[in-house]
Amino acid sequence: MSLLNSSPSSSSPGESPHEAVLTSSSEPVAESVPEPVPEPRAVAEESLLWVRDLQYRLPDAPTSPGRLLWQVPSLEWTPDPRRGWVHLSGDNGSGKTTLLRVLAGMQPASGGELRWQKGAAGQIRYLHQQPYLFDTSVAGNLVLAARWQPQRRSAGEQRDQVAAMLEWSGLSEHARQPARSLSGGERARLALARAWLSRPPVLLLDEPAANLDQAAVEQLAIRLEQMSQAGCAVILSSHQDNALSHGCTARWTLAEASLHTERMPG
Repeated sequence: MSLLNSSPSSSSPGESPHEAVLTSSSEPVAESVPEPVPEPRAVAEESLLWVRDLQYRLPDAPTSPGRLLWQVPSLEWTPDPRRGWVHLSGDNGSGKTTLLRVLAGMQPASGGELRWQKGAAGQIRYLHQQPYLFDTSVAGNLVLAARWQPQRRSAGEQRDQVAAMLEWSGLSEHARQPARSLSGGERARLALARAWLSRPPVLLLDEPAANLDQAAVEQLAIRLEQMSQAGCAVILSSHQDNALSHGCTARWTLAEASLHTERMPG
């Protein structure tokens, strides 16, 4: 929206605000029109994620604002298209899980603004480091995910989705096995497949490599790379140096109660 120095009466109806206006001496003077100031909402629509002055304080006494856990003064995130993911790091207790939960809309911030791009809002998936598996078979977990997904699908389409996710996760041979009897790496792949079944635009993973061996982490990284190439924006937290951290194109670090961001070379 342009800001004009003149009052509404300084130009006649239909006159362009960029045309000359008359002063008391009747001499034409070119009017100075400042550059439009972008509004926060317009900026937010350009970025997948837009944040200003976001902060989280640990609950304390009712009359106290609480201790500051972290703050994000300014952040505009547009992921590299179809390439890599964000690695969120920080010491234990720095607030990585809390930040992911706030970004997912599962926990309110103590102050500030957070906006996801319109197409992503309401479709963000969050995976806890120990994701809950339903007390049914491997295929049964995927059937429930297909049934509850936001998009309406026919029964035949849902069956196709389940079959595709079983193959994608490498769990087709375990389809009838109780999900809770899987190994740690298999459970992680099932949880990832269950989240990916409905093709969410954003996936937030909290310590997905926790308690996994190197082979399982590498299997997870392969599937995250496939999801990234398919257009899914991924943020994952990890305090380990492994295949997941090596595949990132940006690193966000929580240190000294503030979020620091950097792009990775390459």
